[in-house]
Amino acid sequence: MRDDKFIRVIQGGIKVSYTVGFTQHHGRNKQYPKQQDCLWNGEEIFQKNDVLPAESVTRRPVLTVAVADGVGMSPQSEKASWAVLTSLVTELGKGADFDRHLLRRTHGHLCDVLAKGKTFGSATTLAAVQCLAQRCTILNVGDSRVYKISESGQWIQLSHDHTLINSMIARGEAEPGKEYASFYYSLDSCLVADDEETEFLFHKQESSFLPGESLLVCTDGVHDILGDIRLQNLYSSSRPLQDQVEVWRNAILSAGAPDNLSMVLIRHDKPQP
Repeated sequence: MRDDKFIRVIQGGIKVSYTVGFTQHHGRNKQYPKQQDCLWNGEEIFQKNDVLPAESVTRRPVLTVAVADGVGMSPQSEKASWAVLTSLVTELGKGADFDRHLLRRTHGHLCDVLAKGKTFGSATTLAAVQCLAQRCTILNVGDSRVYKISESGQWIQLSHDHTLINSMIARGEAEPGKEYASFYYSLDSCLVADDEETEFLFHKQESSFLPGESLLVCTDGVHDILGDIRLQNLYSSSRPLQDQVEVWRNAILSAGAPDNLSMVLIRHDKPQP
């Protein structure tokens, strides 16, 4: 458990400030009339058809944000993404550590509320990041992503996509960088409302997160539609975060927005002179 005294020791008396930009949109796929994404910007959980680009500044010593993307082929998947994020927020509010045990309890809550009746098998991905001092920790299940962007504009994906193709690559059955049929890019792990589905894959990674650097947390309705190259080409470190998420959002909408989209962009602010 992380108490206030621990936070003060870790912080070493350094005051931190984060700017958070975020947006959400249902997309234009009429096959799924409900918003399946869920977004937590560190202050509020959103699951709306349209959340206009916005930004805020927080000086809390620990900042956690997350997105969850209900799996469209599962029943009432919007309830799965909501259940997972509300459980995550509740657990962290009680002082839970940001680790695999948190994911296990979150999955347990998902099963408690949805592993029955018409919602049995409802499923979602999850990508979450916790920032503390000059470090961040990533947790993800599925293919929602977390990218770190250096002050100079260098990108690195901190999350891991739990897809069939990545599992095949890990087993030596496929080659990195080679194109395969779209089927192989399907999920091979996510959080499912089924008490028997406890062996889900998850990824945890720790990284430095220095003043001037940024983190992008997003669902596949962002990174799949734009692709890594365009996502990066549309980014400017000099742009206010509200404007930046609006640039990405408009590009996705112009591309047809065939999927729900949610994104949270965090910038570790530099100390003011």
